Amino acid sequence: MRQIIRGWNPTRRRAGSVFLSAAVLFLCITAPERLKAQGVQSPLLSGFNPAGGSRGLQLYNVTGFAGWESVVSPQGGLYLPNGTDVKGDEMMGGSASAGWSGHSERASASIQYTASYIAQVRYSGLNALSHFLGINATRRLSPKWNVGFSASSALSTYNQLLFSPMVLSEVVAVPATFDDLSSAVLAGQFTNDQLASLLTGAPLIESPARTAIFGNRVFASSASASLGYAHSTRLSINFSASASLMQHVHDTHQQDVPQYAYLIPRAIGATAGMGVSYALSPKTHVGVEASSSRGFSTIQDSYTTAANGFIGRTFGRRWFAQVHGGGGFVTNIRTHYASSASTSPVFGGNLGYKTSAHGFLAEYDRTLGQTYGAGAAQMTSISAAWNWWQPGHKWGLNSSYMRQDFSRAAFAKIQGWRASFGLTRQLGGHLVIETAYMYGSYTDASAPLSLYNSAQHAVRLSMMFSPQGRERR
Repeated sequence: MRQIIRGWNPTRRRAGSVFLSAAVLFLCITAPERLKAQGVQSPLLSGFNPAGGSRGLQLYNVTGFAGWESVVSPQGGLYLPNGTDVKGDEMMGGSASAGWSGHSERASASIQYTASYIAQVRYSGLNALSHFLGINATRRLSPKWNVGFSASSALSTYNQLLFSPMVLSEVVAVPATFDDLSSAVLAGQFTNDQLASLLTGAPLIESPARTAIFGNRVFASSASASLGYAHSTRLSINFSASASLMQHVHDTHQQDVPQYAYLIPRAIGATAGMGVSYALSPKTHVGVEASSSRGFSTIQDSYTTAANGFIGRTFGRRWFAQVHGGGGFVTNIRTHYASSASTSPVFGGNLGYKTSAHGFLAEYDRTLGQTYGAGAAQMTSISAAWNWWQPGHKWGLNSSYMRQDFSRAAFAKIQGWRASFGLTRQLGGHLVIETAYMYGSYTDASAPLSLYNSAQHAVRLSMMFSPQGRERR
């Protein structure tokens, strides 16, 4: 730990404190009345999706930020040896996002790259650069057939994960109508490009629990493809396939910083599935879904199969809900821990609310998964997001919550959750400022690994400039 403390620089600390104070002062005194309110970003300044923006190659945004976190370590809050005095720290940094997008009557495609750098004031040896690359493409082959493809890769640390947006946060911030959102969630029918790219895109893990398995610096990549067939306005069939990779990354640029042990070096997974949806009426949809996945890691190779039925309904012009239930089972090919092959229930549901000012979406899901390669596990996920922006106003609010619990896996029970709250102000058509609070926590309840846990608070002030301006939300 002496090597970490060696990175402390009092001069940098004073400079960081001055920068943070100046940023806060700027937010308090800047309120130009002449500026037009053109919209508010979703949590953590991430509501912009290139699929819904202007076409061609362009710079999407440049962001600068400063903040504070309650705990600092190579694991972003992971247990450190007794007697080690690791304190909180100020941080500062920036990011830039660029890409290309194209749209036609029958197809759309987009590519986005984002680079982000975080500098610690006290522990400068933990400075980190992160990368994100996302690709989305859709094409309507005929009036009844359509295909889609998406891929994403990210190299990030725990701190950067903590301030990354959650999928539901972006969904509720999309400038969509109630019909757009309800049909996308309930029936998988998309009339909005941004919703399509978010809800069908290749997902990346959002839970802080990943740090308990793969360590602080992680590379994650996934890809998915889909094929949809609309037999009629009521009946539709969808086929999908996806693959993912997650692995620990040893930071060769920080040789003087201790590299903490990780539990699994790499996990690979692949899934194939299909679903059938039928509209009993304009307000009620029913259907069935089935999927099979294969997971590979150093401790287990196995198949997971699940099937369920669902029913969804809209209530008036503001609310919609869906429930689903079924069962699944695990088939082990190779395993290093005792596991049960019995059938397990899978069930869940979601609830949504949408008006011109409010967007709210909550989900609960209990299923079988192999997300972390820690053995086929029963996974419970709870997520919720809310976004408020009144058209014509400059201020906006947003909040989000997510929790994932893994049980019946090799490491007993793993938990991870995080929550955020943000206050956003639009300054003209190109500048947005947000003050955000984040809390992240993860725990491994296994007896020999009970010290793998973290609880971290963080606040951040961000300022983002977008050359193209922001869409109304």
